Amino acid sequence: MQKITITAPTLNEALQEVKRRFGEDVVIERTEEINNQIRITVTLFDGEEPILVPSLRNTTKNRIDNPLSAIRLVEEICQEHYLGTDFKDFWLKCLSPYLTLTGIDIAESLSECLNFEPQWIRKILSLKPVVFLGSFGVGKTQILAKVAALLKASDRAVEIYNLDTLKTSGQGLLQAYAHKLDVPYYFGKEAWGTLQESIKTQSEAVKLIDTPGVNFRNSEDLNWLISYAQKFVFDPVLIVPCDGCVSLAPDYAKFIKKFGVRHIILSKIDVAGSWSLPIRLAWTSEVPIAMVNESANLSENLQYLNAEKLLNSLNKTGYQLSQIND
Repeated sequence: MQKITITAPTLNEALQEVKRRFGEDVVIERTEEINNQIRITVTLFDGEEPILVPSLRNTTKNRIDNPLSAIRLVEEICQEHYLGTDFKDFWLKCLSPYLTLTGIDIAESLSECLNFEPQWIRKILSLKPVVFLGSFGVGKTQILAKVAALLKASDRAVEIYNLDTLKTSGQGLLQAYAHKLDVPYYFGKEAWGTLQESIKTQSEAVKLIDTPGVNFRNSEDLNWLISYAQKFVFDPVLIVPCDGCVSLAPDYAKFIKKFGVRHIILSKIDVAGSWSLPIRLAWTSEVPIAMVNESANLSENLQYLNAEKLLNSLNKTGYQLSQIND
């Protein structure tokens, strides 16, 4: 396996250079914007099945040998992150079959509590527009741009539609991202008309839609979405901030059920003091966590999440799980 970086003015030019030099047997690991240039890091594989982000493959799992230590760690994590007694009891129930084994795998038990979708990007269908939903300031615009970058890196056609006519700064920012990624961009009324035509003609391009911020406790904020849902079949993706108040969980849950949210993307994990809201929401709604956003910068890619990586984030003690064996 070999990692190589390619720099070009646009993502499309960088991809063409990769294909010219190395052919198709490469995997895009990350895209970055540096000094008005796009730099992509590719990984060359030899006889190994590639995935979009190979750096997040499961490695040797951390384990605990002492059952009491495993139980205590789960209890401490739930207390520290305000996950609630009901979630703690459910997690311990999932953990119990592992307690008789040598080398207790806590991450495996956590994966039975929460769903993860590491292949979401690959499964996006061109016939169902992906609509990014969330409250004000959660990072929908940046996350949409990062999804566009990953899709382009996988050689998928992409179109960006901006329906957020209320935020002028968001319009300019998303348009700049679209220009940098070399993808079509539509705004406001033009976006509505072009989107309807693209759906009718069954365009092969993946349609990514930015939307106004939603106040989940104000039903009037949802009128436009109700109207949209009556006209189109779409793939709703909810952006959940890790610094959000857990008291909003019931409102998020009602929203998920009403609009059939299919996937969750976590944002603001770099400033999160607690994982309470996203974890409880993903658990109660059973909606899979598709990706996470560690930074608002376009150069910092979205990443896939799995139980082991989440457990390492929850365990703030700084010790490897294999060290807790008292």
